[in-house]
Amino acid sequence: MFFLFFGIIAAGFFVVGWVWRIRFRNLRRAITTSCAGVAALNGVPCQVTGTAQAVHSAPFSGTPCVWYRVRATAKTTTGKSVFMDEKSKAPFYLQDETGYFTVDPEDAAVDAAVQTMDERRPTNGDLPGLPGKTDQVKHYHYEEWILPPGEPLYVLGTATGTSIGKDKETGQYSISTRTRRQFARRALLFTAIGYGGGALMLVFSAVAVVLDAMEDD
Repeated sequence: MFFLFFGIIAAGFFVVGWVWRIRFRNLRRAITTSCAGVAALNGVPCQVTGTAQAVHSAPFSGTPCVWYRVRATAKTTTGKSVFMDEKSKAPFYLQDETGYFTVDPEDAAVDAAVQTMDERRPTNGDLPGLPGKTDQVKHYHYEEWILPPGEPLYVLGTATGTSIGKDKETGQYSISTRTRRQFARRALLFTAIGYGGGALMLVFSAVAVVLDAMEDD
């Protein structure tokens, strides 16, 4: 059974490698443009860096933000329950010295969001609590991530004429607080980890099969 175990892990590694290889390929073929230049690149893979103004207050901390994700987990007498896991969907303007365009974060893979809360507490206090089971809760865990306003954001996807969205071929669409260079290095790193780890697991699987066959003899 060990060969099956290693085979499943290998598949997971290969999926990670494939996803990040696609992201790196998209980055290499994407045209670098300005915010104003997005409008002229309908259907063309592109990448742009700009800043955005706050459109939200993050639900847990109240921090002004461009985008947020919040997650609330309750540790109960019977286990863990994630009773809240939400991401903001409101579009925002990305701007630079040339102009601005609208970014819709709903379908984007948000990378390197800034964590603004990672807190455990015995009661929920003024934050959302587990509905109907407060007497069973041992403690709460609240997490929050944001894209901060006024800081550089890197967007990689395909121009739609008025914005940037998912690539029709690969489905890739990323918004990151990393620079283009940092994003590229991360993509290469995870591609290597994915394919390298998958190959290593296949070797382990082959060894397991050989050892199993030897035991049967």
